[in-house]
Amino acid sequence: MKCHRCHGLMVVDYFIDIANSGHLWSCGWRCVSCGDVLDPEIMQHRQIQRARLAQMARSLTRKTRKTFDLERLSA
Repeated sequence: MKCHRCHGLMVVDYFIDIANSGHLWSCGWRCVSCGDVLDPEIMQHRQIQRARLAQMARSLTRKTRKTFDLERLSA
């Protein structure tokens, strides 16, 4: 697996769960070069963030398209 930041080597790593979510150890990926960490919780948060950004982009595109149509009709 390659790191999304530096394209370095990602290795499996085990982390202690300090948030106390029930599991003492958590498994994830860590970049050997830059130290970026990727685990299931981080992946879930990034997926939620991407969905929100995509939804905002779609709504802005619709608003822009409506404004453009109104300007074109009034000209």
